[in-house]
Amino acid sequence: MQLVVTIHEKTPEIAIEVIHGLAGDHDAIEVRADTFEGRAVDWRAIRSATAKPIIATNRGRGHVDIDAAIEANIDFVDVEWRGDAADSDRVVLSHHDYDGMPDLDVLLRRMRATHVKIAATPHNFADNTRLLAALEKKGTTLIGMGARGLYSRILAPFFGSEFQFVSVDEHHSAAPGQLTLTQALAIYGPNRAALRAEKIFAIVGNPASHSGSPAIHNAIFRERGIAAAYSIFETDDFLDIAAPFARGERFAPDGLSVTAPFKEDALTFAESQGADIRDNAREAGAVNTLVRIGGRIVADNTDVDGFEALIKKTNARAAAVIGAGGTARAALVALRRAGIESTVFNRTADKLGALQLDRLPAFRGDLVINTLPRNVAIALPNAITIIEAAYGGESRATFNGLDLLRAQAVRQSELFLEALNEPG
Repeated sequence: MQLVVTIHEKTPEIAIEVIHGLAGDHDAIEVRADTFEGRAVDWRAIRSATAKPIIATNRGRGHVDIDAAIEANIDFVDVEWRGDAADSDRVVLSHHDYDGMPDLDVLLRRMRATHVKIAATPHNFADNTRLLAALEKKGTTLIGMGARGLYSRILAPFFGSEFQFVSVDEHHSAAPGQLTLTQALAIYGPNRAALRAEKIFAIVGNPASHSGSPAIHNAIFRERGIAAAYSIFETDDFLDIAAPFARGERFAPDGLSVTAPFKEDALTFAESQGADIRDNAREAGAVNTLVRIGGRIVADNTDVDGFEALIKKTNARAAAVIGAGGTARAALVALRRAGIESTVFNRTADKLGALQLDRLPAFRGDLVINTLPRNVAIALPNAITIIEAAYGGESRATFNGLDLLRAQAVRQSELFLEALNEPG
């Protein structure tokens, strides 16, 4: 797989500036000529800006002078397929479907080129597996667009996809669901030519596209020399991926991290499958880890382990837990085991015996655990220690969501590694 940074700017001059400023390991650069504001492109100037291979791309509007680009030693020219075969092995024929899934078999037969790229918009798990299953022809790049396509977008390079297109940063995305260069490096590491996955793991939630879990778990797999990959599946329907996981379908995950809003659903699912439900999950009434071990589904809650690790670093005697979902339940288990008095505050007072959130300012304890999403703005009371489950954005927390994510990932990765030692 080649990691390609997409540059889409208003002028060639700005594009060259961005190329000069690129930091981080990458294999090639895509220059989107269709975003240039209506003037001829000096491809020789762009060519001289980098020693990396360059892909000159025209996406729908504008025009790439193929001959001029090739004469300037531009390595590849990417053009939308209109039914004709490519007349050069330096042409990448592309097809984009921004609404759904085309007939991949038909397209791959008809798109006659050394390099073929198909970007489609999956709506469910089955759509993602169709993309991955089509990665048999050498020189093929298949991309799942949008949040629902992240599962296949991340996994495709592990199964032979030729190019992975990434943005310079989160502010310069050129396509829905595109990873940033930083995210891609954390997922794939430096030895990208050796990528392969015999086992798959993933996080499921909504939202989930922001998750830091792929960086953590893929790094662990790399460090241990394990042929496994960890992806993201964002969905409204937990069973859309949980059912294929239980059946052991092709391209289904061998283990799942479960995040909001599915942690309680995951417990119900585990019970329906006759799973080995571990003590953490039973006590919390919520599951954040599903994995197959010894021919049986194991359900656990490593959020409890994460909270226990962070709580041990405090001297708390009384805690406020904000929220009443699966993460809050895990926090309450950890607090109870530590012998710390806890009070639950929630937007509605009908779960976990919670007090109304408007009573939070009167709390006088020394620990606050906030499990509400980042987009829920609340005024936290003064406390010696604050633990926030959400991450991203500014925070005055002593331990933020990334601290909790890393703490729980210690135990979660042990479960994944146990599953990886299973025969087959």
